[in-house]
Amino acid sequence: MRPAHLLLPLLLLTACKPGGAAQGGEDLVARTLFTATGSFDAQADSRERIGGGLRRATWTARPPLDAAGVVVQYDSDARPLSWMLDIRSPHFTAQELAGPGAQMVTTPQGEALHPAQASRLADTLVLTTAQGLRVITRGYATQEDAALLPAFRR
Repeated sequence: MRPAHLLLPLLLLTACKPGGAAQGGEDLVARTLFTATGSFDAQADSRERIGGGLRRATWTARPPLDAAGVVVQYDSDARPLSWMLDIRSPHFTAQELAGPGAQMVTTPQGEALHPAQASRLADTLVLTTAQGLRVITRGYATQEDAALLPAFRR
């Protein structure tokens, strides 16, 4: 039997390693939030200002999520609260990202999932698009797509 202090580093490496044993559920949520809030911007293939205080980071060669490509558009003054993430050809589903307890809601853009109140994605909508998934915060919807706001009500 191995002492617990020797197992802890191994467990941490397994839990944090991309594609490791913990590659689902909350790890997917954490990686999505890290992507949306700027943790991986340095590896983006392009970063640009698109006007009106909005910026965009795009990954095509090595996206931070398990997908063919990722684009995050955000308010440069309120990024943690106001962002939209487009995930092209993801290798996970909207339900896997939204998590258990997500509620199906109808939006002008079609059906979406509103993650459960206990989720770290609680203040977002997860929409399915022709290219993959789109995750939108309430803050982003307030500024850029007010027609989505009724879908945030529980």
